[in-house]
Amino acid sequence: MQQFAMATTGHGTFDAARRRIGVTLGITLGIVIAGHVVLLAWLLTARDRTVERTVEATTIVAALLRDEPAPVTHDVPAAPAVPAVAAPEAAAAKPAPVRTNPAPQPHVKQPRVATTHAPRVAIAPTPSPLALPSQETTPASTAPPVAAASSPVATATPAERAAPVSVAPKNVAHVDCDIPKPDYPDLSQRRNESGTAIVRFVVGLSGHIESAQLEKSSGFARLDDAALAAIHAGVCQPYRENGAAVRAAYSQSFVFGLSN
Repeated sequence: MQQFAMATTGHGTFDAARRRIGVTLGITLGIVIAGHVVLLAWLLTARDRTVERTVEATTIVAALLRDEPAPVTHDVPAAPAVPAVAAPEAAAAKPAPVRTNPAPQPHVKQPRVATTHAPRVAIAPTPSPLALPSQETTPASTAPPVAAASSPVATATPAERAAPVSVAPKNVAHVDCDIPKPDYPDLSQRRNESGTAIVRFVVGLSGHIESAQLEKSSGFARLDDAALAAIHAGVCQPYRENGAAVRAAYSQSFVFGLSN
């Protein structure tokens, strides 16, 4: 009895499990079918919308094509109206100059006859005299080169005279110059600035000091400027050799010190 009872209970549990599985399968199948139905409905509605949009686009293009040929028809009849008005104006202008012609005709013909004969007479004699002087001028044209050949001889003499001016000055041991004592700047004295500045200057043929430059600096710009100012304030006599004036160059030193 116990074995039979256990067998019946085991058979009952198996049937209950089968029922549960069948219920779950039915629910899942229903959900899947419902999802497919919803998806199909959405696709159909989307397709209808796209068809409506394409139809609207075609109607807009058709409207634009109808508007283009309209302005072409209006421009064609406007052209023939212009030449029709110009024809009578040209016809009316022709009789006007016919009435004015008989009065000025005798006055106009006289100056025309005089002007036609004048240039013909003037042109005929012109070529004959022009040919003669052309032959005579040809030997004359050869004369200027002869004079040009002799010109270099004359121009060579002033070049030789100007050559001594460009000669460099001669360095000499002494010059006859009266150069004042340079001023010792007060600021240099207060700052105890001292040193020796050497200035090289050139005496021209007339005794004028042509140029002066600092050959050696004293170490202070104020002292160098004072030395250059003293040279420019000096007066010199021409330097001569064998009785002839010669450009001479000389170096003058200036000593600046507190003992001075």
